[in-house]
Amino acid sequence: MQLYVDKISELIRSNEFLYKIHSFDSGAFMIDLWIDKDFYCIQLFENKFGISQVIEEVDFSTIPDKVYAQWESFKSELEKVMRNRNFR
Repeated sequence: MQLYVDKISELIRSNEFLYKIHSFDSGAFMIDLWIDKDFYCIQLFENKFGISQVIEEVDFSTIPDKVYAQWESFKSELEKVMRNRNFR
């Protein structure tokens, strides 16, 4: 999963957004991502990719809003979020 964390980091850095990476003993990773005033949580676990927009009206959940089994599908969603600043 570290390979994908590096790829995600590069995508985020190239767009100059603020982010923070967390790693866990289980091998999972979580990336906090701030785009303007919006906060997203990216989760990498069990060879899957998850993304959630964290908003005040909804409590944080460890279950991602969207889950992708394929890197290219997830990458496309992440690029769309960063480009359009639109998640839903």
